[in-house]
Amino acid sequence: MNYIKSLHIEGFKKFQTLDVEFNEHMNILVGENEAGKSTILDAIKTVLNQQYRLADKSVLRDLFNAQMVEAFEANPSVKTLPRILIEVELVLDPKTKNADYFYGEVYGTLKKQDEKFGIRFECKYDELLGAGMEQSILEKKIPYEYYALTWMTFANNPYQTIRRPLQFLAIDTTSNATTPSFNSYNRTLFTSRYDEATRAKAKNDFRTKLVEAFDAAELPELGDNRKFGVDTKKVVLETILSVYEGAIALENRGSGMESLIKTEIALEKANGLDVILMEEPENHLSFTTLRKMLHEISIKQKDSQIIVATHNNMIASRLNLNNVLWITESVVKSLSGVDKDVAEFFVKADDNAFLQLLLSNKVFLVEGATEFLLLPHFYKQITGKTIEEDGISVISCNGISYKNYLEIAQKTSKKICVITDNDGKQNRIDKATTFNKTTTLQHIFLGTTTDDWTWEACLYNLNKTVLDGMIEVQAGADYLFHKKDYGQVLGKMLNNKVEVAYKMLLSKIAFEVPQYIKDAIEWLRK
Repeated sequence: MNYIKSLHIEGFKKFQTLDVEFNEHMNILVGENEAGKSTILDAIKTVLNQQYRLADKSVLRDLFNAQMVEAFEANPSVKTLPRILIEVELVLDPKTKNADYFYGEVYGTLKKQDEKFGIRFECKYDELLGAGMEQSILEKKIPYEYYALTWMTFANNPYQTIRRPLQFLAIDTTSNATTPSFNSYNRTLFTSRYDEATRAKAKNDFRTKLVEAFDAAELPELGDNRKFGVDTKKVVLETILSVYEGAIALENRGSGMESLIKTEIALEKANGLDVILMEEPENHLSFTTLRKMLHEISIKQKDSQIIVATHNNMIASRLNLNNVLWITESVVKSLSGVDKDVAEFFVKADDNAFLQLLLSNKVFLVEGATEFLLLPHFYKQITGKTIEEDGISVISCNGISYKNYLEIAQKTSKKICVITDNDGKQNRIDKATTFNKTTTLQHIFLGTTTDDWTWEACLYNLNKTVLDGMIEVQAGADYLFHKKDYGQVLGKMLNNKVEVAYKMLLSKIAFEVPQYIKDAIEWLRK
């Protein structure tokens, strides 16, 4: 199988330097807004598709890394002018057509490395072409028109897309310019689906029959032996091709179905695509359609290398977080080392918040909906600030599944505070105490006695008078919880947790907050 092994970037858009190691099959790029997910995809397209080759040099203003431009302006000279280097290392079957054309030495870090398959893109100032521009450069002016853009293989051969070493397709749902997107998609699919001889015959037959059809119209001459005719040099079959489903062209379907159908077609093994880039495939998709797309990807991903950039939690978790490449602070971190069972948990767990955990600065992990509702209220009551102001997220883990979240947290260097129940078990209290002694970034907080066995019991013990007056109970009614009698009011709280929590929230009362909750808030704020 042919695929992209790694990417090296210097001076391109978001990144001064960046290195990415890709998985052979599935890659899920995640990160905050502006983290650089799109930049990574754009870098790949810049190399493989020779993107920007025919663009006006003014586009370089948007391509150069801002920090490198600032460094030049602080110390203007020919040597400090911004430049771009992008290298794509490939894994190619040596039997692949033109494979030797791409095999040679790579200089990604300006040091000679082992011979590899790959393509190198450079954008740098051409001193010979720019002779006489020295004074302008000293005046902090970047001479964009005197930059040279070159694409070379690692064998130091000129690279042209006609000799592309692998079949490559990009599906972008973020652009409003649908026509160019479709044209590129249709052209790439046509090229990958049929061999050169089949394509040549189709194009020749098309031109011939087009001329015949026009001539058959027998339009009157214009006079002086002049008439209309078809200039076959202007007829490029690839520019007018569309993919049809029945009688409807793909570009005439709704945006959601368009994205789904594009993906389904791209994943067909018969179309022979080696690498598929997908930018935010969740755009325009309903929940049901997204699930269908994920099913298609999950069962067919081994036939191609897929690189997905997404903000969607379902995509990141359902396609297995072991495939996640997390972009943070201009570094790409792989989650391939997360325990396989934990990864499988997030594949199957409904409504998990894996991506929220990954992209948050600080996190409260809580047991359920009641804590999720009330904790922000208690936080504001104690600190005078909202959790949003302090950059904190609250994630409901539904029981003890917080252990799966902690497994991820330990790979992230994030500060994670777990608020949980001890369930009346001293061993849970002891285990939490031991855990807290062994970690600095993750701590577990829970009631310190078996009497404070759950969130509701702690609140009731501290606010008995207020809650007895607030919560209505029926005279003589039993409110047993797990067949145990905890009294009517606490029993109703335990049996109607969300309802009671919401009523407490709406009351605007400053309830007494359990000490372990206060301790948790204080610890996370440090």
